[in-house]
Amino acid sequence: MPEEERRHLLQETAATIFLRDGYAAASMDDVARAAGMSKRTLYRAFPSKAELFETTISSTLLPLNIELEVERDPNVQTALTGILQATGQHLLAQRQTSIFRLVIAEVQRSPELAETWHRVLVSRGCSSLQRRLALEVAQGKLTLEDPVIAARMLYGMAFGAIQIRMLLGVALAPDAREMSAMVRDAVAVFLNGALRRA
Repeated sequence: MPEEERRHLLQETAATIFLRDGYAAASMDDVARAAGMSKRTLYRAFPSKAELFETTISSTLLPLNIELEVERDPNVQTALTGILQATGQHLLAQRQTSIFRLVIAEVQRSPELAETWHRVLVSRGCSSLQRRLALEVAQGKLTLEDPVIAARMLYGMAFGAIQIRMLLGVALAPDAREMSAMVRDAVAVFLNGALRRA
């Protein structure tokens, strides 16, 4: 099995074990056994449980940083809508929500998880949303103090309320129609407040 494929299998298996048992209770033995590999193979790919969990978090946050084709769309409204739509479809999926919930539930017993989460966010650099907003500011089309904060605000406007309800287990992920409406309204409100007026 190619190394990349092996790492992916181990990471996917680990995510299942973490979600089933929790971070503190999960063991590397269980991950190796469930993946059908030896502990030696597992430790060669991931030297510690912390590193394995960090990889799980990283894959959960992946769409925040991938370069989407729509990011380069000349129309800012189309670009922001497409970026948010792709981000929401991934981050509001059941598995990602379960991983977010796991981190929140385990952080009191394992405070290092908060540091891991922060490290992953910082190491991944600017998000697609941040890059596009920064470009619009650089071209003088938007007036924003900080594209990073603005990107968080825009994501929060679109998905903050539903994501909290999903984390609490009192709501399901929005369907495609509901998500499109959330994104459309958030982008419209955001741009109406940020567009430079003559």
